[in-house]
Amino acid sequence: MLGYNKLSYVDLQSGKVEVKDVDETLAYGFIGGRGWSAYILFKELDNIADGLHPSNVLVVATGPLTAVPFQSGGKTTFAAISPQTGMYGDSNVGGFFGYKMRRAGIDALVIRNKSSRPVYLLVADGKVEVHDAERLWGLNSQETDTKLTSEYGDCSVASIGTAGEKLVKFACVNVDWSRKGMRHAQAGRTGMGAVMGSKKLKAIVAMGDKDVKVADEERLREASRKLQKMVRESVNYDAWRRYGTMGTIEWSNKAECLPTYNFQRTVFEYAENIGGNAMDRVRLFTRACSNCIIPCEHVIRFKLNGEGKVGVEYETAAMMGSNLGLKSIEEVAKANYLCDYYGLDTISMGSVLAFIMECYQRGLLTEKELGLVPKWGDVEAVCKMIRMTASREGFGDLMAEGVKALAERIGKGSKAFAMHVKGLEISAYDHRAATAMALSYATCDIGAHHNRSWAITYDLEVGRDKYTEDKVRKVVYLQHIRPLFDMLGVCRFYWVELGIDPNVYAEAYSAVTGKEFSLDDLLFRSERVWNLTRAIAVIRRSIDMKDDMLPERDFSDPVPDGYTRGAKLDKDKFVGMLKTYYAVRGWDEFGRPTSEKLMKLGLEDVARKLYGKP
Repeated sequence: MLGYNKLSYVDLQSGKVEVKDVDETLAYGFIGGRGWSAYILFKELDNIADGLHPSNVLVVATGPLTAVPFQSGGKTTFAAISPQTGMYGDSNVGGFFGYKMRRAGIDALVIRNKSSRPVYLLVADGKVEVHDAERLWGLNSQETDTKLTSEYGDCSVASIGTAGEKLVKFACVNVDWSRKGMRHAQAGRTGMGAVMGSKKLKAIVAMGDKDVKVADEERLREASRKLQKMVRESVNYDAWRRYGTMGTIEWSNKAECLPTYNFQRTVFEYAENIGGNAMDRVRLFTRACSNCIIPCEHVIRFKLNGEGKVGVEYETAAMMGSNLGLKSIEEVAKANYLCDYYGLDTISMGSVLAFIMECYQRGLLTEKELGLVPKWGDVEAVCKMIRMTASREGFGDLMAEGVKALAERIGKGSKAFAMHVKGLEISAYDHRAATAMALSYATCDIGAHHNRSWAITYDLEVGRDKYTEDKVRKVVYLQHIRPLFDMLGVCRFYWVELGIDPNVYAEAYSAVTGKEFSLDDLLFRSERVWNLTRAIAVIRRSIDMKDDMLPERDFSDPVPDGYTRGAKLDKDKFVGMLKTYYAVRGWDEFGRPTSEKLMKLGLEDVARKLYGKP
């Protein structure tokens, strides 16, 4: 099958490995990456107990535009039932891992069960091998990466640190930490590092240099040239190369949506000290992912028991910076580095720390309970709490469970400002004056995450306080097109930041496979996957409108200052917006995909599981 390689099924308990062909249903029905992950996990649902149980299945899937002659094709999806939410969870990562895995002849790994001892996987020459990792257990990702790359040479490593080994619910997967010139990246959200740790899987090594066979290489190269031309002609190209995502700090502060002091405020008085301009002054160098002409990782130097280096980006700078009151880019980098060192999602970690700080601020937690004084802007307290969380030391054992569990344990009204949806901590945009963004968070299929539907710019365009159907339809469209890039294995930033015509991706996919697909054809498949992940949430957690709801702070605590002062969400209007969303999607009044909708999308097996015979 042109454009695709093989799938490998790995049983960590027995050590058995099978390599199989990709079938047409999986290839053309679900495309790759996130689509494959959702479909494979749906097929395994009956056997999965929970996120950290050996029965959970970890899927590591590339896309058909990964590692072919096409710009930005270097993405990989890590997916499983999330230990944070109990639903389908995934995280998409760049770097060079997917590129190397595809060129090793393997498109996806389906990893089952748990090893009795620490192991790592070697993906090379069309094969997958299970190797002993006793010597690596207990190391951080950088040390693990260094040891494995010194042994294997030209490879890419995905690994976990202490947090993953300790089963911190929001542990991440680090990729390409030690390789010079390779971008260091994370599969950060939904606890995929904890899933690896629960399986005693320390790392995956990918190495290969074989070309992926495509149907029409010249047509593909022409599509890539067209994409490059659009990139270089974009008015945002130079700014994107200079700042990457870090310029969003200044934008968010000006737009009054920058999370500050656990989303209590929307403007941070030290925003200029942690944003793109501050980063620009101390940057050492930049790095790009594989197959990319935009080096958007900006590496800076900081001091932490000597000098360290780390790449910074917006979500981290906001959630570990303004949200905690850290006042300089160097302090943000220090906290960022420790999260990477231990293998922690910076968004969730930032939210947990901010929640603890507000609990202390309100007198709900004491120094005696915590073992420290968690004051806003205290970088040393931040660093200590990161270490406590990663090692599950003292109160860190509870912090490692995430904001939802913390609020349930602490009580005393703290649930009102526990900033999560369905157990996943909200990423870095205050949305009290942004109703489309609020809807995006409430309905995101993995819990509150911006990457599925970054609708806040539309709020600013059409009116921030409107609860209109056009906003609902915009969110639905974004929830189809943005995840499509994860399915194809390409970076969404080309479209998001540079305004690339998305039809070029359909042209590239058609060239790779030899099957003619329009953009609408691909969006139909993305809609199929969105309904599939929603069905998984209904099956696993009986998700309905009560779960598609935001923290009470969004409805009861008005923005305290700025030109959006007084803004908060109207719960009745927001519920009306949710009902409109369900209707637009073809779901019932409880937010469940109807049998008719599932049948229309070609998901007959999902309809049977939800409703019996359709």
